[in-house]
Amino acid sequence: MSKFSKIKAYEVIKESRPKHRYRGAVVGCGRMGSTIDDEHIGLPHYPWPWAHAPAMIEASGVELVAGVDLDAKRLQDFGERWGVNGLYSDIEEMMKHARPDIVSVTTRPAQRPAAIKILAELGVKAIFATKPLCRSLEEADEIIDVCNRSETLLVIACHLNWYAPYKYARDLIKSGELGSLRSIVCNTPLSLSNIGSHSLSLARSFIDSPAVWAFGDIDDTNKALSNRDLSGSGYIKYQNGVKCILNSNVPENSWSIEFLCEKGRVVSRNHHATFEIWKNSAPDQNSSISYDIQNIFPNPWIPRSSVVGAIEGVAKTLDGDFPNLCPGEFGREALEIAIAIRESYLNNGVKVDIPIPDRSLKII
Repeated sequence: MSKFSKIKAYEVIKESRPKHRYRGAVVGCGRMGSTIDDEHIGLPHYPWPWAHAPAMIEASGVELVAGVDLDAKRLQDFGERWGVNGLYSDIEEMMKHARPDIVSVTTRPAQRPAAIKILAELGVKAIFATKPLCRSLEEADEIIDVCNRSETLLVIACHLNWYAPYKYARDLIKSGELGSLRSIVCNTPLSLSNIGSHSLSLARSFIDSPAVWAFGDIDDTNKALSNRDLSGSGYIKYQNGVKCILNSNVPENSWSIEFLCEKGRVVSRNHHATFEIWKNSAPDQNSSISYDIQNIFPNPWIPRSSVVGAIEGVAKTLDGDFPNLCPGEFGREALEIAIAIRESYLNNGVKVDIPIPDRSLKII
């Protein structure tokens, strides 16, 4: 008899949902807050929505009640798209009248620290902030400090941390079946701070230990000198000895991640569309060498958008039943690693210790 034979499906579904109902709002009603999915209609392997407004609508336990934006046309479009009447140009007015529990902050990085500070000081329960968290290490420190003081749950919207295949891979590795995690290789397109935040925050959730130093190489010296976001490659060491290679000098749309363990590996390919498990075979009786054999990677029981899963995860964290899979510290560390790789390049490839003493350093 299967070990699952006595489990009722409705009980699993019930337990997977948040226990309470939460009111949701979006600050920043543009691309990430509302419209990004327009760009991806018909694309294969695209588990949408990625925009925060429709993800809140689809998430169990969350009701989208408000949007905030300074652009009146954008705000009107937001309301019409999602059937939201609570439309505001001011965060304080939104907090007073809409009374949200969970607020997605999807503004530009330059505006994000001020928005987060206002929300935290006004007592919002949870902030779900897009990446990168902000521009400078000093801003990141201030954001985390103000949220800690107000006891606001700060969650970075690196939503791959909640994506079901990565959750399975994380649980598999932590079970010890593949042996201890040794290193992670992230081939991540585009820039180190923006898209790189996804890979670095995901790697951090597997490694479960802070970064201690990094070094690297940059593809464009002018960008490195101008503080702009940039592509390059880096090598990061974490406190528990695990290493991570971050390579953004890859072909467009070729995102892949490999988790290398003592007795096997998990591989994500094709922009998180396909996943593989490879386990070491037993060595041949005439040789001490074993070879990797591919095993079946199970599909998620309920395939769904990683952003929907992340927002439900925020609600369940507020319930007290679920860990914060991407806290503010992960967002700060991702920014710090990107800066460390750049500073290493500008100083002839030296290792840069983390945390970095100069908190004024930034990527804009």
